[in-house]
Amino acid sequence: MEASRSAYRTPAGARIGAGIAAGALGGILMIGCMMIYAGVTDAGATMPLKALGALVYGVEALVAGPTAMAVGVLIQLALSIVIGILFALFMSRETSTVAALFAGVVVGIALWAAMDLFVMPRANPTMAARIALMPLGYFAAHVAFGIGLAMTPTLMRAFTKERHERVRVPTQQVLPI
Repeated sequence: MEASRSAYRTPAGARIGAGIAAGALGGILMIGCMMIYAGVTDAGATMPLKALGALVYGVEALVAGPTAMAVGVLIQLALSIVIGILFALFMSRETSTVAALFAGVVVGIALWAAMDLFVMPRANPTMAARIALMPLGYFAAHVAFGIGLAMTPTLMRAFTKERHERVRVPTQQVLPI
């Protein structure tokens, strides 16, 4: 049994790579979800990025422009990648798609609760005030993040695919009569 179990071990590089890719995908989905929601509700499509940038620039980020938005994107992607790597440490390449989706969405909802109740009010009050205006969008963005995380096992499988050389099998030649 130990031999079959070791056959499914994922190399650390593939695990970390899958975590980085899934975390980045989740972060991009989250940013996109928030920007679409903010645009549709007339809060301004760039507001979520500026609110994230307020972690560095404070309330001035809301009027700062592209620099604050770029910092917001970097903050979101960096945090998403770290969470993606941590998520990958608890996943296996053998995890089913349904189980990975369930785990990803649960993690996304847990992060939503932690960020909304504890982290944002203390770390970034400017963003907390803006997020309070769009609670449904913020929740949906965290579910989208979880969906991105759910790609981890698929990415692990892709990063660990064995490269089989093609074996050329001699064929019989049929001579015309």
